Amino acid sequence: MALAGPGTQDSRVPAPFLLLLLLLWASALSLLAGTVPVETSSACASDPCAPGTKCQATESGGYTCGPMEPHGCATQPCHHGALCVPQGPGPSDFRCYCVPGFQGPHCELDIDECASRPCHHGAPCRNLADHYECHCPLGYAGVTCEVEVDECASAPCLHGGSCLDGVGSYRCVCAPGYGGASCQLDLDECQSQPCAHGGECHDLVNGFRCDCADTGYEGARCEQEVLECASAPCAHNASCLEGLGSFRCLCWPGYSGEQCEVDEDECAAGPCQHGGQCLQRSDPTLYGGNEAPFPGTFSFRHAAGFLCRCPPGFEGADCSMDVDECASGPCLSGGRCQDLPNGFQCHCPNGYTGLTCQEDVDECLSEPCLHGGTCDDTVAGYICRCPEAWGGHDCSVQLTGCQGHTCPLAAACIPTFESGVHSYICRCPPGTHGSFCGQNTTFSVVAGNPVRASVPAGGPLGLALRFRTTLPAGVLATRTDTQGSLELVLVGATLQATLRSPGNTVLVLRLPDLALNDGHWHRAEVTLRLGVLELRLWHEGCPAWSCVASSPVAPAPTASTAPTPAGSCSVQLGGVAFAGCLQDVHVDGHLLLPEDLGENVLLGCERHEQCHPPPCAHGGACVDLWTHFHCDCLRPYSGPTCAYEVPAATFGLGGALSSASFLLQQLPGPNLTLSFLLRTREPAGLLLQLANDSAAGLTVFLREGQIWAEVLGSPDLVLPGRLDDGLRHLVTLSFEPDQLQGVGQQVHVGGRLLPADAQPWGGPFRGCLQDLRLNGLHLPFFPLPLENSSQLSELSGRQSWNLTMGCVSEDVCSPDPCLNGGTCLVTWNDFHCTCPTNFTGPTCSQQLWCPGQPCLPPATCEEVPDGFVCMAEATFREGPPVAFSGHNASSGPALSGLSLAFRTRDSEAGLLRAAAGCVRGRCHPRPDGRFDCRCPPGFAGPRCRLPVLPEECSLNLTCLNGIPCDGGPRGANCSCQEGSAGERCQISCDANPCLNGGTCRAAGGMYECICSTRFSGQFCEVAKGLPLPLPFPLLEVAVPAACACLLLLLLGLLSGILAARKRRQSEGTYSPSQQEVAGARLEMDSVLKVPPEERLI
Repeated sequence: MALAGPGTQDSRVPAPFLLLLLLLWASALSLLAGTVPVETSSACASDPCAPGTKCQATESGGYTCGPMEPHGCATQPCHHGALCVPQGPGPSDFRCYCVPGFQGPHCELDIDECASRPCHHGAPCRNLADHYECHCPLGYAGVTCEVEVDECASAPCLHGGSCLDGVGSYRCVCAPGYGGASCQLDLDECQSQPCAHGGECHDLVNGFRCDCADTGYEGARCEQEVLECASAPCAHNASCLEGLGSFRCLCWPGYSGEQCEVDEDECAAGPCQHGGQCLQRSDPTLYGGNEAPFPGTFSFRHAAGFLCRCPPGFEGADCSMDVDECASGPCLSGGRCQDLPNGFQCHCPNGYTGLTCQEDVDECLSEPCLHGGTCDDTVAGYICRCPEAWGGHDCSVQLTGCQGHTCPLAAACIPTFESGVHSYICRCPPGTHGSFCGQNTTFSVVAGNPVRASVPAGGPLGLALRFRTTLPAGVLATRTDTQGSLELVLVGATLQATLRSPGNTVLVLRLPDLALNDGHWHRAEVTLRLGVLELRLWHEGCPAWSCVASSPVAPAPTASTAPTPAGSCSVQLGGVAFAGCLQDVHVDGHLLLPEDLGENVLLGCERHEQCHPPPCAHGGACVDLWTHFHCDCLRPYSGPTCAYEVPAATFGLGGALSSASFLLQQLPGPNLTLSFLLRTREPAGLLLQLANDSAAGLTVFLREGQIWAEVLGSPDLVLPGRLDDGLRHLVTLSFEPDQLQGVGQQVHVGGRLLPADAQPWGGPFRGCLQDLRLNGLHLPFFPLPLENSSQLSELSGRQSWNLTMGCVSEDVCSPDPCLNGGTCLVTWNDFHCTCPTNFTGPTCSQQLWCPGQPCLPPATCEEVPDGFVCMAEATFREGPPVAFSGHNASSGPALSGLSLAFRTRDSEAGLLRAAAGCVRGRCHPRPDGRFDCRCPPGFAGPRCRLPVLPEECSLNLTCLNGIPCDGGPRGANCSCQEGSAGERCQISCDANPCLNGGTCRAAGGMYECICSTRFSGQFCEVAKGLPLPLPFPLLEVAVPAACACLLLLLLGLLSGILAARKRRQSEGTYSPSQQEVAGARLEMDSVLKVPPEERLI
């Protein structure tokens, strides 16, 4: 394949256009270079010589005619169709303009366009006149063989195959089911005989289909045997047995048929007698539910058979047996039963009625009780509860027994009527007993001295009493016999009853929290009746003044359910932990009188308030323990009345290395609690360490102001919050048994003997520690008073180094850190500066501006960083503006900024105007925030506001030219006359200062020069400039210029024609191989070659 390179016919410039371009270029060169001679002599101006001759002017003003010299183009020196253009009159004054493809002075050299190797991919290049041709190898195309031919463009691959382009070839990747070079072959998938068991294969596109009909198999390849049982052909859950192309059903009993589809009807023969209803077991609707005939769920295994639902009075599998309704003993309350067909009849005893004698005849329906008595029905009778003044069986007898009674005033008289005799009984107040309430039942019990007694056994088991105490816990009473024990105790100020039976069976009843240790009397009772343990408390905090807790007792019979055998039971009142008073104590219904109890009994209930007046100092809480008190002291106070303050120890005062150590008698228990008071401003330091001879088991230290606990073999524990604020903090650490293992008996506090040993935990501690306790054991830094040293026996030794008693502060006010006259106050390892009114900050280093009142009313002053702001508000309604000026400027900073907030509906308005610092001149800022004004001549002052001192006549001002000097308040002045000017009238128009013919005019002490049109300036000294003379005659320039304009016009016309042609050529089908030409282009001075046309793709 041969393709033309640059210079082919389609890319050449038309010859007419090229010739016009050359003529225009030659004319321009002749004009500019002066190569066209123009005789200026008048002798040759008329061209007197004959044609073919040349006129030559002579020195005498004449001329001569001679032969013309031949020019260089006459010999046709340019080859290969080049254009020759004369450059002068000589034979060698010419220039050759070569056509494309040639070069050299005479266009004699043919340009080798193949020299730049324009052909790609190894294509050979053929050099031709004005162009080249590339013979492209197979697979490439284009002018320079730069385009690889896409063999896949014609879509040679069939049936959806993918084409892969190669160099001069292609390859097809066929879709599944096709083959061949161009995927033209349909592959036969049935050729491999994929269908098994005689299945017929049908070829498909990229696949096959097996027809398994009449083969007994199925599947994509007929590889699976057809399972006839897969469709569950057998009914009623029968089992299916596979056969070759067949199946067989195994039916459950009660079903039949080839597919067990027949449910055999067992009720068809009527097996149920006496009108019984026959129900088939194969009916699933008869199963489930509370009223279903058949319990449970339906099962085919038990679906064979029937069930007879018999009418009342009959039973049996077929309802053939008559039922004896009296066999179940339906008659209650001792009634006699008589059997009847399908029923029974009860003959009830007196006092009962009803079908089964279940109803007790209510004898109270006749209202037998008189005078408002209340009737209680009993078996075959009733009991009347009569008002106080009446008695007898039906309240018909007026009681007179209390007439003349002898009960004490505090007791209530209750009249009685028994066996026809009137009498009375005295109802005694709490704490008394006897016919006339003369016996005292109140006594005191001391802690550690219980009261023991015995009572006869055999009555209803129970404990009842009234008690009074301030202790939250203790045993009130305990009853014990051979069958077990019953006790009434206080646990956490709450009443609790405990029953213990043989076999260590324990039953506990507990009432709600009511704080029964308030020192008041409370009544309680615990009883066992009919196998139920009941605990009762009468208290104002209970509903209806009675709190009850009960529970049945099991197993039976035990001491808690059966009466106690004949004999006695032991009773213990009080115990080790109880101290208080008891009264009206009843055990199994027997009243225990103080005189019958023997030792450890104090009659009456006398006591004194232990916490009034309050005995505990320093805010300690007093606890009344009935016979004495106990003070719960606030840390760090201790002692019986919290009067002693455990002294604090200051560690590291003045930079000293301080520490303390203790040796415990025994290892701490599994539950370890550590507490102490801490005060420090240091963020790090060792606080405490429990160690043995080999390692530290527990280390407590400060890190970044927080408490850290490092336990051997466990992750570190961190307490939230920083404690390095100089305040006193109570720190408590509690550890569970599995957290500590062998912590050791050595306790190091505040550091170690060698300071380097404490460095891993922040170094020695600096600050105060107070009231250090380990599991309640006090570890004192200093010797304790005798009344507070009871625990010292648990310590084997104590050592301390450089400890200071008390929490002592460092002298942080030396040297004085307060500036500007501030007063330093020590605030424990810190200081506070009391500053003057115009200073603030931690060290009084920040100046306050507002105390100096720098703002004018109504503006208010507000402090801001590095200065102050004056805040003011104003409302404008077309009135005069508000002006603010400096005030007390000597004490305030230089103005550095102005800001304002505003609201308006005006679209244009002046908001703020701030005058410049300098009235005149330039403003220069200074490093101290102030500024300097550099004044112009004639002015002075800090802001250049004032003019300089005025001049005075005869002192520093003298007028010239005889002009008199006028003095005045504004200074001396020379009043110049007509014809003179200047500050001193030193300039006179008589001297004519104006140059170049200018006219001088003086007036008002000033003068000016009126210049001619050719000059300017103050003295007319500047020339405006003259037009330069033409360097050549106008005619010699005008004629070539007119020719050039004509040629330009023609050139424009040809350009329009070419543009229209180009537009037409750009329309239609575009072929890069014919329009885009690339290759070597050699540009030389004497080569005229139009570059190839470029187009945008």
